[in-house]
Order: sequence, then structure tokens, then C-alpha cells
Amino acid sequence: MEPLADTSTLDMYGSQSALRPSGFGASMTYDLTLVMTVFFGVVFVFVMALLVFAWRRETPAGHWWVWSGGIILPVVTIVTLMTASTAILVASTRSDDQALVIDVTGYQFWWDVVYDPDGIALRDANELVLPADRAVTLRLKSNDVIHSFWVPSIAGKMDMIPGRINTLTIRPQEPGRYRGQCAEFCGLSHPRMAFEVVVLEPEAFDAWLLTTQGEARDMARPELLDGKQVFIDEGCSACHEIRGVAEGGRLGPDLTRVGARASLGAGMWRMNQGNLAGWIADVGDMKPGAQMPSYNHLSGPELRAVSAYLASLK
Repeated sequence: MEPLADTSTLDMYGSQSALRPSGFGASMTYDLTLVMTVFFGVVFVFVMALLVFAWRRETPAGHWWVWSGGIILPVVTIVTLMTASTAILVASTRSDDQALVIDVTGYQFWWDVVYDPDGIALRDANELVLPADRAVTLRLKSNDVIHSFWVPSIAGKMDMIPGRINTLTIRPQEPGRYRGQCAEFCGLSHPRMAFEVVVLEPEAFDAWLLTTQGEARDMARPELLDGKQVFIDEGCSACHEIRGVAEGGRLGPDLTRVGARASLGAGMWRMNQGNLAGWIADVGDMKPGAQMPSYNHLSGPELRAVSAYLASLK
């Protein structure tokens, strides 16, 4: 099994940096950061110059520069920055009646994603596919403890609190792949709770949403049919749904297109048959604290069959 090193994660997900903005909210935050950096750089130089001036020359107490530099300048600066940052916060998260609505629910330690929740157009996990240049309203919830949704290249963070729904309206601007992360300590595998954001052109997103709905494709190869049967016989459908095969499972991620995801375990392992087999056999070793039980009682042929079947679901 091959864990994802930092460089591999960037290759898979693209940027996780607020200094490479690709969304409306992230761009406004980046611009404010640049202005603040330059402004306070100037203030720092000015204060150091005053310090040198005071050091080399005796200055009467209460001189004008003490009042201006110690009281007037800080008050004006703080009020200006508070006003600017509040305006940016309101503008970057302003709701839109025409926005696509997506439910995102945080679990220990994975992400449940439902597109168009009123009609349940599609349910997925640990991956968020968004259209570029279109408003998307995320309804953020938690099923257990406090989590925090954060994709620094696209928007600011928002807490996910049990018992309530927080909304965050984002506007991705550039197609690409981006990395998101839980930004609130939520338990043993908190650092291993990432997700992928894929931003597509609007037409490509509409086509993706249309083609990924419906049932999982039928299996033709005998070993995949055997794997499908193992999945059913072992009771995996109690927690996991595969549309058209096993429906109703909501405790764990939807597996209808699990093989198409870039990673396994919410961003921690490359998606391939070998890692799937290791996950099924000993999930606690690959992700401490995960709620799924290990199926180490499966025989070698059964483990190979069910992992091959899951890897084929795209």
C-alpha cells in the first residue's frame, strides 16, 4: 500500500494554498492580504524611523508624533481594516437564489456530499465537483463533532456544527483540481480528513452530473460478479449504498462510483485495487479511528474479488 506523500497529494489535488486563489472569495481575501502586507510594511518602516528619531534626540512628552503614531494611526488603521474585511466577508459569501445547492456533511472522518438535496440528484463522498463561474451554496452540517470545511484556493473556512446548518456560497473561477481539508480538530484521524474539489467548465459539469446519475454499471467479468456477491453476502449494504445493487445504506460513503475517485480514506491513499483490499482487510491500520470494521476474515480470493469489483465502479 502506498501512502500519499505531500508532493503526491499536490499532484492529485492541485493547490491547497490561499496564495493561489481560484475562487471569488479567495481572490478577495488574497487582495486584502496584499494590501495589508504592503500597508503594515510601510507602518513598520515608519515606526522604526520614529524609534531611531526618538533614540537620537530627546523629545518632549506628549509631542504630536506620540499622539499621532500611538493613538490616531492605530485607531484609523483598525477601523479601516475592520470595515474592509467585513465588506469582503459579506461580498464573498453573499447568497444567490440561482445557486446550485449541495449538502456537505462531516463525519469522523469523511465527507458526505449530496448534489441538489431537494431532488437528491446524486450522492457522493470525499469529492466535490463544481462548475466554474457559477454560484454554489454549500449547506454544511456535522453528524458527530465540530468539523470545519476549508478549500483555501476557493474560499474561506466555515465550521460544521452538530444540530445546525451553516451555509457558505462560493464561486469557483478556474477549472482545475484543488485540495480541501477539515480545519477543526475532530478526533484521532483529523489530519487524515481531506477531500478533493474538481472545478469543471459549466457545460462539462452539467454533462458530468447527468452521466453520473443512475445505477452502477452491470458487471460482465466473472471475478467482478463474484466480488459483487461478496459485497452483498458480507452485509456491506447495511452501511454503503451502490445504486442498483444495494440501496439504503447511509452510515458510510456511497460507493456507486468509488473507483473513479482519486483517493481512498478521504485523501490519504491512492485509489487502486491494492489499497482497497488493504482497507477492507484492516481499515484500523490505514486510518485509526475509522468507524468501519475490518474484514480480515475474508479469504484471499474473496478479498481480491470484492476489491476488484469496487475498483471497477466508475
